Formats: sequence, C-alpha cells, structure tokens
Amino acid sequence: MPEVVREPRMHFYKVPKLGSYMAIKLEYESCLFEEALSVAVMDYLDVKQREKEQEEEKR
Repeated sequence: MPEVVREPRMHFYKVPKLGSYMAIKLEYESCLFEEALSVAVMDYLDVKQREKEQEEEKR
C-alpha cells in the first residue's frame, strides 16, 4: 500500500501528523430513485443536527 503522506496529489493544510488520516470503503447500490435521495437528505440533516448538539455539549 502506498504511503499517503508522500502522495503528490494529497494537500495538507498544516503539517501532516501520524494517524490523522483514515480511508473507508464506501459502497451504495444507487441513488437513481427519488426514495434513495430522500433518505440521503434525511440522513444528512440528522448528521448535521448531531454535530450541532455535540458542539453545544463541548461549550
């Protein structure tokens, strides 16, 4: 497996740190149907709400 830190296509906003990058395999069947798009939008809104709640808890 090639080393990500030395990959010329990678852009670092700051100095890269060990263990700060993660890649996951993402699989999905299709988003060609209106129902799949609706589920994706609802999931996105749920994630954003949870992020907002986490930020409030941090404060």
